[in-house]
Amino acid sequence: MRRTDRKRLLTGLAVASLILGSFALLGCTPGQHPAETQNRGLTVELRQNRDQYAGGTAIIRVTNGGTADVTLEAVGVAGPAFDGGTSRDRISTVPSGATKDLVVELPAADCTAADASLRADVSLHLADGSVLEFDAVPDPSNALRRVHATGCTASRVAAVAALSTDTPIRLDGSGRDTVAVLTLTVVPTGAAGRLELVELRSTVLLQPAASGDAASGSEGWPIGLVVDAASGQQTVEFRIVPTRCDPHALAEDKVGTLFPLVVRIDDGDEETLMLPVTSGTADVLKDAVRITCA
Repeated sequence: MRRTDRKRLLTGLAVASLILGSFALLGCTPGQHPAETQNRGLTVELRQNRDQYAGGTAIIRVTNGGTADVTLEAVGVAGPAFDGGTSRDRISTVPSGATKDLVVELPAADCTAADASLRADVSLHLADGSVLEFDAVPDPSNALRRVHATGCTASRVAAVAALSTDTPIRLDGSGRDTVAVLTLTVVPTGAAGRLELVELRSTVLLQPAASGDAASGSEGWPIGLVVDAASGQQTVEFRIVPTRCDPHALAEDKVGTLFPLVVRIDDGDEETLMLPVTSGTADVLKDAVRITCA
């Protein structure tokens, strides 16, 4: 090869190397993976606090590892675990280097989904019009499996009977002898199926009142009520007293009125859902604790 040709070849290779290097610098910064660049340094997780178990909500935790603040106009949640999707349409800014927990309404569970397909997909809608997609977001506390199981149990129970605690709380006794009486009304839907209400479990704040020779302190209220299409409307009363009276019991309580209800559907295994308790009923129960604890 002549010297002039070799010189032209080396010059061409050098130019090509510079061009490729420029594209690389435009695409990524040192130590940054392509996926992180595409998602602007944002990472997403699904979480759920205990006080959200009965409300159908969860948290989308967004961490901004990028160098610029990011403003979100909406957060979408969907995926094969859900029947449809939901969107949180509220403007939120996640500063650079910060983490923000965004509360979202979860879609209804798709109870035909196989366990292997249980995942949540999240979309972040940015103020500049772009949309970042995160498929199968991390779920470090395994919240999705719990959400799906309790949602499907509640759906199967509702198909057989409607459960309600809307009847006003009755207070028996006075002062430290006050007992709150919570009434559960069970109305069959007429659909096929057999529902057994096995037990209502106590909470960190509330427990069964003493009954006969038995002192309070039991872990739950046995029910043993069977419901099917031939049943009429039935009611069950739960006599309730405080589990604790220390000063922080009410001040820091978030789950004290979330009663786990154990059921059995069509003679299957025992399953658990949260007893539906309105915010008004929960407030009256807490007032009863204040009275009893003086």
